[in-house]
Amino acid sequence: MQKYNWKQKGRWLLLLALAPVMWLACNKGFERVLPPGENSDTTSAVSKRPKVLMVVLDGARGQSVRDLNSINISALTEHAIYSWNAISDADINGYTTWADILTGVTKDKHSVYGTDLTNTNLNNFPVFFKYIKQRQPSTRIAAYTTVGEIGSKLITDADDNRAFINDDDAATEAALGELKNDSAGIVMIQYSDMNTKGKQFGFDLSVPQYRAALEKADDNLGALLSAVRQRKTYKQEKWLVVVMSSHGGPFAIAPEEDDHTILSNPNVNNFILFYTEDYLPSFIDKPYTGNRYAGKGLHLSGDAANAVYATIDNSRNYDIDEKSGLTIELKIKVMPGVNGDYTYSNTAILSKRASLDAGEIGWAIVLNQKGWQVNVGRNAPGKTDNVVVNGADISDGNWHDVAAVIVTDSASGARTLKTYTDGKPNNSGDLTGSGNLNSTAPLRLGYLPYAGSYPAPDAYVTEVKIFLEDATDQNIADYACQTSMPTSHPLYTKLLGYWPARDGQGASLKDQSTLLTDFTVHGSFSWINFDNLICPASPNNIAQTMPQSIDVSRQVMDWMQVAIDPAWNLDGKVWTTRYVSMINN
Repeated sequence: MQKYNWKQKGRWLLLLALAPVMWLACNKGFERVLPPGENSDTTSAVSKRPKVLMVVLDGARGQSVRDLNSINISALTEHAIYSWNAISDADINGYTTWADILTGVTKDKHSVYGTDLTNTNLNNFPVFFKYIKQRQPSTRIAAYTTVGEIGSKLITDADDNRAFINDDDAATEAALGELKNDSAGIVMIQYSDMNTKGKQFGFDLSVPQYRAALEKADDNLGALLSAVRQRKTYKQEKWLVVVMSSHGGPFAIAPEEDDHTILSNPNVNNFILFYTEDYLPSFIDKPYTGNRYAGKGLHLSGDAANAVYATIDNSRNYDIDEKSGLTIELKIKVMPGVNGDYTYSNTAILSKRASLDAGEIGWAIVLNQKGWQVNVGRNAPGKTDNVVVNGADISDGNWHDVAAVIVTDSASGARTLKTYTDGKPNNSGDLTGSGNLNSTAPLRLGYLPYAGSYPAPDAYVTEVKIFLEDATDQNIADYACQTSMPTSHPLYTKLLGYWPARDGQGASLKDQSTLLTDFTVHGSFSWINFDNLICPASPNNIAQTMPQSIDVSRQVMDWMQVAIDPAWNLDGKVWTTRYVSMINN
């Protein structure tokens, strides 16, 4: 007789009891814009064919698209790599931004400037469709544009390339027809109504015409997504959906939102979204751009006749001693000069010398061109000249910390002058053999008149510190972006003077060191409120942390499994995120 397996029976009864619960759990969840494909055992899964839908909205400012909270674009963010602060080229009134998208390189390489398409370098840096066709000749590419020259003079190597001038609806119909084609591989569509309305009425959601154009584009996107989902072969395909803007548009943003970096330029503020159903959401936010620095500062301005400046007389304590180190540090916000930009020429901002003439002994921190420098005058045998050591560019309207450090080796007599901006080393110069650098001139904040002198600076200076010791690189880096002088500073006991210069009223700048030597303010001065960034991030570093138009072609080719040839010399990069399967396994 066969033995009855009660254990096996118990298992079946348990499965039958749990079946309704399991069914409910499997049918729970939300409806995706593009529903996920069927899950399979990875050991037997059939490779799906990669496809791309690429939708470009001309003139859709990233912040406006974010605030619109549209139905379709917003829904895609649940499975996308995306940013509302992507960066385009600043030339928004021509084809440069489109060449960036289509070639994957900047204008320095493709040579598309403005509307001039006669002397380009597109032969050496072609539209990325060419690379796909070289590697995958059977991949069908279709492009539907609403600006004639994008299709006729930029786009190449597309199997179907048609322009519907200023007609977003007609371009949509053409793309919907292409998506019914079984062999569709890459479908690109360009909309221009946002850009047209933005130029005519304004690039912001507060403008009804601009908002309506964005909403219409989102509706068109919804129709395109539905067409993808309804393809007969959809379950055998894996779709990357790229939705982006070519550029933003002019709009006056609120002052508190302006960090004086490229991320506050509405013209280059576009958005980029890479969607596929298997992506986990990855939002790329604006990077750190610096701390806010607020207060009330003395406005240094004027010229020889009416300059605003401040002095401390009989101030030999602040000279460069032959045997001691010295550190001079201050925070400065430079305003545009008389020529309308930030370019200055040998304009002293803090000095301990009578003039900047060669051989006039002493030191001065000087604004020159768009940066700053230290100018040391010496008058020793064979060395009657100025030693000039440059700092860095500070021409962005933000606050910066600048520091000069004189390092003296008491044993050898060697002296070195080093400069720092926002805590980072800049340059150095040799002061060895310079002799006595003491000057009887007062310590002077602001305009320094002398023969051939230039107009006074238009600037604010705060947190002036002078230490009778050379600060280390680490000392400078640790405290450069702090907005006060803590007693924990390692050189606190070496202070020769500390003037926060945020008194807010009166005709003096109080010294908060133990020496209590105040500056006296001269001229028709005023105290002005300020609220800006301090130690802002480098513009180049910021651009590299955000998606850019040049990244799109790399992203698409990576999705299409097209190996990138280094000889193509592309500028863009591929953005990655985790996949849903990573958290389900």
